[in-house]
This record gives sequence, C-alpha cells and structure tokens, in this order.
Amino acid sequence: MSGTRPGTYFSLLGPVQAHRGDSPLPLGPPQQRALLAMLLCRRNAVVGLDELIDGLWGGEPPRSAVGTVRSYAYRLRRALGGGLLTHGRGYALQVGPRELDLTRFDELTTRARAHVSAGDPEAARDLLARALEMWRGPALAGLPGPQARIQRERLAELRLSVLMERVELDLRLGGHGGLLAELTGLCREHPLNDRLRTLRDAALERGGREREAGTTPPDATPTPAAPPHLPVPAQLPYVPGDFTGRAEAVRDLLDALAPTAPETVVVCAVGGIGGIGKTTLAVHAAGRLREHFPDGQLYANLRGVREDPADPAAVLAGFLRALGVSDPALPEEPRERAALYRTRLAGKRILLVLDDARDAAQIEPLLPGSPTCAVLVTSRSTLSGLPAARRLRLDVLPAAEALVLLGRIVGEERIAAEPAEAAALVERCGGLPLAVRIAGSRLGTRPAWKLADFLRLLDGRRPACGPGFGPAFPGRDGPEGSVEACFRLSYDLLDAGQARLFRLMAVPRTPALDLASAAALAGLDPAEAERHLERLTALGLLESPAPLTYRFHDLLGEFAAARSEERDSPGERTAALLRLSDHMLACAREAYAAERPGHPLVGLLTPTTARGASFEAGPSHIEAVLAVAVQTLEARPSAVGLIADTLLALDPALDGSFLWAALLAPARRVLRTAGEQEDVRAAGRTGFLLGSALTRLGRFDEAEAALHDAGRAAAAAADEVVRTEILICRAVARQGRADWTAADALYREAIAAGTACGNAWGTTNARSNSVSTLLRLHRYEEAAEACRLSLTAAREGGDRYGEAHALYGLGIVAREGGRAAEAIARHRESAELGVRGGYPALGVMNLISETAAHLAAGHPREAAGCGERALAAAQRLGWRAAQARTLRLLGTALAESGDHARARTRLTQALAHLEALALPEAAQASAILASLAPPGH
Repeated sequence: MSGTRPGTYFSLLGPVQAHRGDSPLPLGPPQQRALLAMLLCRRNAVVGLDELIDGLWGGEPPRSAVGTVRSYAYRLRRALGGGLLTHGRGYALQVGPRELDLTRFDELTTRARAHVSAGDPEAARDLLARALEMWRGPALAGLPGPQARIQRERLAELRLSVLMERVELDLRLGGHGGLLAELTGLCREHPLNDRLRTLRDAALERGGREREAGTTPPDATPTPAAPPHLPVPAQLPYVPGDFTGRAEAVRDLLDALAPTAPETVVVCAVGGIGGIGKTTLAVHAAGRLREHFPDGQLYANLRGVREDPADPAAVLAGFLRALGVSDPALPEEPRERAALYRTRLAGKRILLVLDDARDAAQIEPLLPGSPTCAVLVTSRSTLSGLPAARRLRLDVLPAAEALVLLGRIVGEERIAAEPAEAAALVERCGGLPLAVRIAGSRLGTRPAWKLADFLRLLDGRRPACGPGFGPAFPGRDGPEGSVEACFRLSYDLLDAGQARLFRLMAVPRTPALDLASAAALAGLDPAEAERHLERLTALGLLESPAPLTYRFHDLLGEFAAARSEERDSPGERTAALLRLSDHMLACAREAYAAERPGHPLVGLLTPTTARGASFEAGPSHIEAVLAVAVQTLEARPSAVGLIADTLLALDPALDGSFLWAALLAPARRVLRTAGEQEDVRAAGRTGFLLGSALTRLGRFDEAEAALHDAGRAAAAAADEVVRTEILICRAVARQGRADWTAADALYREAIAAGTACGNAWGTTNARSNSVSTLLRLHRYEEAAEACRLSLTAAREGGDRYGEAHALYGLGIVAREGGRAAEAIARHRESAELGVRGGYPALGVMNLISETAAHLAAGHPREAAGCGERALAAAQRLGWRAAQARTLRLLGTALAESGDHARARTRLTQALAHLEALALPEAAQASAILASLAPPGH
C-alpha cells in the first residue's frame, strides 16, 4: 500500500509532476522538485541526507544544505499528504506500483517482451508504442543538480533502447516504409549508435534501396564504435558545512593546482599532525577546483598511519573501476595495473586526492603520467622523496578561527554568553579542528550545559588520561595529547555496552559496517546495537556516512583498536570475528537462495544465525566479506569450514558481478588452511570456487588442476551436491578447449551424480551447458531436448539465470538448424533477461552467438556491428577467451563484407589471443587471414 493519499500519481518522464485525480499538486521550486525526483527514482528505499545533499549540489553544498533539505522534505510532505517518511538521517517516499509513470513504463515493456517470447510481435509492438507515448519530453526536464543530470541521461538511454525494440518489431511486421524518416532523424540525433544505423540499412534494403544502405545519413558523423557511457568520477568525500579559516592555505592550493599549461604533473603536499584538518582542507580545495578538472576527481584514503596501510595495487583497482574497467579486466601484476591506469588518465583533466599517505613509495604507483592531471596529497610525514610543486605544513588553528568553528557547531549565542570559557575551551583543544569538533559535538547534544561546566569536566578528567592510547599515540602533552583527552572524555561517558561495541567496531579490517553487521559483531540485538551506535555517533566517536552505516575517523579507529587490545582478550576479539563471519554467511546464503531457487546447497550452508540481512553484491561489499573471511581464518584456522562456506555462498554474487579475480588470493589462502587442518569438505568447496574463477577467467590449465583436486576432496567428504557442481565446471573447462568428447562424458557424469543426490538445479544446469557440446557432436535432437527440459525446469522453479541460459541454448540450436532469425530473437530475449537479472557474462555470450547467426544468414554488415558490441562487452568483463572468439568472428564478418584492411587487423589480433590461450579456433583465424590479399594488392 502507498503512503501517499489515494489517487496520487507521479510523473518523471518529462517535467516532474504530481497529480491527485485531475488536480496538479504544488511541488515547489526546481531544486525541491529535484529532491522529489531523487526519492522517486529510489522509490520505497531510504536515501541518506548526505546523498541528497550531494545529488542537489555536488561537491560544494552551501552551509545551509542540511536545513534546506529538511525544509524541502517538510514542504513536500505537506503537499503530498503523507508517504514521505524520515528514517534516521534519510528519507523514503512510499509509492504504490501504479502511482509512477516510470513503473508503468517498465510494466508495459516487460509485458511486450513476454509477447515477443510467446510469438506475438504485433501485440508486443502495440505495448511498446503505448509505453513510448507516456514520455512528455526529456525526463526530469529543467531540474538542477548532478543527480538529476545522471538520471536524465539514464532514462534517455532507456527510452532509446525501447524505441529501437519497437522499430525492430515494425520491421518484422513489414512496416519499413514508414520508418525511414524516423530512423534517418534518429541517426542524425545519435550518430554514434551502430544499432540505429543497422536498422536504417535494413529498412532501406527492404524498401529496395540497397545502394543507400551503409551510407552516412546527412549531417551524421559515424564512428566505428561508440564507447559505453560512463559517469564522470566524483569521489570527493563530503566536507562539513562549517569549514573554517585556512584562507591562505586554500589560496596557495588553488593557485598551484588550477591548470594553466603545465609541462608535468602538478603535485601538492599538505602535511601536519593527526586531527589538524589536512583532509578537510584538501577536500575543500579540491571541491573548489571541480570546474578546472571536468573529467572528474578521484579520492583514496591510504591509511598511512594504520597497521594495514592501503596497498597501491588495491587503490589502483578502485580508480580503474571508476574509470570504467571491470574487475575481471584488471591486470594482476601491479606494474601492468599502473600502466593501464596511466593510459586511462592520458589526456584527461582529473584531480587526484591521495589522503593520509605513509611515504613516497606508497604514492609513486598512483601518480598519473599526463600533465593534464594534478595530485593533492596529505600525510603526517614530510614525504621528502615526493617531487611536490607546493608543500604546506598545517599548524593549529589560530584562536580566533577555532572560536568561529566552535560557534558554528554549538551556536554563536553560547560563545557570546561565555566568551572567556569558550576561549579556554579552544585552548584546551590545542587549536586542533578535530578536538574542537569532538568537544562541540558533546556540547551540541547538550544545549542546557554551560561551557564552564564542560571545562571543569574536561580539566577533571585530563589527569586520568594516562600516557597515551596505544602504539600509534605515544604520550605527549601537545595538540595530539589534547585530542586524546577529548577522546577519553567521550569514551569515559559510555556505559559498558556502548564502550564494548565501540572497541569491537575496530576489530574487523573493513572501512565501514552496517547496523546488522555491527550487531552481529558484538552479539547484540539490532535495536540495542542501533541505540549504542547512535549514541556513539552523537558523541562524535563514529561517523554515519549513510543511514544505518557507521565508520571511524582514522584517529578514533586507532584509539578504539588500542582500547580493544587493552580491554578485550584475544578470545573475545576472535569470537567477534566469528560472529561477523557467521552473519555474512547467513546474508550470502539468503542471496544464494534467491538467485538459485531450489538449489540443495542452500541447506548445506549452515550458519548458526537464523536469518541474514540483505546482501549487497557490489565490489566494496564483496571485498569486505573476503577481507573478514581471511582475517577470521588468521585468528582461528579451525574455522576453515565456516569460511569455506562463506566463500561458496558468494558464488552467485561473483557470477553476477564477474568479480572472480578478487577471489583468487583469498581462495588460495583458505585452500592452504583447509589442507593444514585436514578439512576435506572445506578443501572441496573452496577448490570448486577457485576452479570456477579460473575457468571464467580463461585460465583453463590452472582451473582443471584445481577442479581435479577439489573433486577428489568432495568425493572423500561425500559432498555429492558440490561434486556435481565440480563435474559441471570441469566440463565447461574442457568445452573451452574444444575437447567435446571429454566434456560430454563429464556432463553425463554430472547429470548422473546430480540425479543420485537430488541436485535437480545442478542437473538442469548441466543439461543447459551441454548444448554446445551436443551440437559439436552432431546430436541435434539431444541438444534441442536439453534446452527444452532446462527451460521448463527453470521457469517452473523461478530461476531467472537458468531461463536466460536455456534461451541462449535455444538460440544456438536454431542457428545450427539454419533458422538465423529465430536464433537472433532467442539471443536477444536471453540477453535481456540476463541484463535484468544482473548477469553480464550472458550478455557477452548472446552477442557473440548473435554475431555468428548474422554470419550464418549471410549478413556480414550486421554481424560486424554486433561483433563490435560483443567485443566491447567482453573487454569490459576482461573475458579473454570471449574476446579472442569475438575477434575471429568480427574479422570474418569484415572479410566477407569486403573491408579487408579492418578484417586483417581484427584477425591478427584474434590470432594472437587464440594462440596465447591455446584455443582451437586459432587455425580458422589463420586460414582466413592467409586468404586475404596482402596490403597493396
């Protein structure tokens, strides 16, 4: 049920509007409507206050941003009559399924695709036309802010995609005559879109105008392939609205970094003790420079003073992701990764902020090579080996600026009421911005307190602070000692439960924890954990970057870790890690059950936690699970069974995100421990997942060795469900080598094993994967039957991945049977399901097979266009075998269309890839290449 009043209807597909019945609702100024649009795009989900601020203003919000957002929310709640709910520091708008035009648009397109699958293209075309009629102009027209721009671009791409689907159906229904004007206009509007040009050529050919096909429409500027649209990286953290002082330092940084015509990369270094405000200054200055670096800003916390400083290779991976490189495409060697990073930055105007660097050696791999880029580094050390164009060493804030900062936090009227006490307080804080903020946070939550009372409390506690709070903070009487005093003053106010949670939050090596994970870590009820966490946040001991997500400032993290080492025994710390790993397994198991309904493995993954929370399958979350898994194993090697199950439960998430490369090192670590602990069940499960990763990365020799050992371990443990999966993966690896007979035998063994142990999901998967092998062995009827059985089982079980994979197999069967049009339709249907289900590999597989279908139908120009899209998709995934096979098909298509120069280039590339991977198609590529006339003939 919707929380808004009955009859309310929202519109995003044009100017943002809301109606109740026939009456429009007053939505306020453009920025307030932009806030509504952000909530509608994330309907029924909580959007954090910081995210809303960033979406409305970007990196330079006004000081009044928080108040402005809350004011907008209040006015919208009054206008809408309910439905806009507050959740902590965020908001959620409750919207019913038929109360938003975008939801209705999605529903119509989904129904249309179902009609295509059912063989009713006319009904599908009418539904798509109805969906497109809902657009009243550019989506979110006239709204300001970076988030509105991003959503406007996303929705424009969505509309164009659906429009092309409708055009394709028009062509199938013989409506080519009325399409030429529309397609010519679209080609002018989108000159880089190969699919539109292909559709235009098809309409020309069917209209008897073959000679015009392949020509450039007037005023259009085609290119070989359009790069995928990527958002400009904008990674700068949020800067508090109360940033104060540092005018000269800001001016120095702006003057040094604003690009004129530098001959080399400009590097600026900001140094100073902990808590002095280096990060806040750097991010503030970087935000002021945003317009000078239109290609984006990259940010990384290098954790220079922590025991686990950031690995430059891992930082490069994060930067490359932001620059459009998927995890599987990341080179494993750090030097190759740095080279790719500098290639991606070449010619771009990007500002890098490298925060809290340990030394110059940590920074060197992260420096760009292009003088159009600039770098801003912060560090507690002098970084003497860094060739910086400008160096700043921050001192404590002058008393006047520290007073201004305190006033912005606690209220200027309180400063005016007790000026002497306010001056004494900032003196106690040593002029350190962090200390002032912590003291201000305490006072800000206690408006009835007098500053004099707080001073007496602070002075009374300082003698009890002791000689420092851990190895990172030796005893000192200067500013950092004042920070310690502030930390201890807040820490001493905690009750036992709050203090324990504060300490344990510093145990896992993760940048942040959500509420459910923090509760599991401490063994608390989530409601109790939330009360503790909100108390810690109110005292300034934790930060909350998003609703129900919590993290430490680096200094506070060190303080908490030192307190944990003092107060919590090694057994208690290990128990906390075990609880957190158990919780992560429960979450991943629930996601596994949703992605692979009916799979018996779900019942064999046995956390002690009854139920997990939602599981996010993004790179940062998967990396956090892997990091905690390895850390838990280090603390308790005998927990290898729990950790092996946790990794195994990630299988669907890894498959969906194609983050297999991130698994390799943790899996090998777990596998070694399983051997040391003589845990054959853990060895079989981890070996299977390692073999899966290597197979998908095209490293077949390594994969087969890992899978062979895993199979023996699973058999010894009588782990038959997993042994079925291992047999399937071994068959896929042999299939990749074109060893069809061996693959067939392994598929048969897998089906028999799955049937015997009740692994119906595995037997269906084995049948679906065996289709290519059966076709190569000329067993066409068996292949078609395998597809039909797989499709029926997947649809009955609600298995989206299985359904998409079965449709892919039907496409291959149709192509081999000479039914190219049917093959293309099946592949597009499968690809659409794969995209909606979050399986990028299926998209690549379908594009490759669709390319082959166009070739089989004698349409090399369409094959070449499809092949270029397939190649780009395979490169984004880093799928080497898919790239090699696509290049061969693409070269063949170009050769058949008469473009021998480009064909020769693509086939040469294909041959190099195929030979490097020892794939059998190398002989075919070599033969086609040899048949082409040499250059100049």
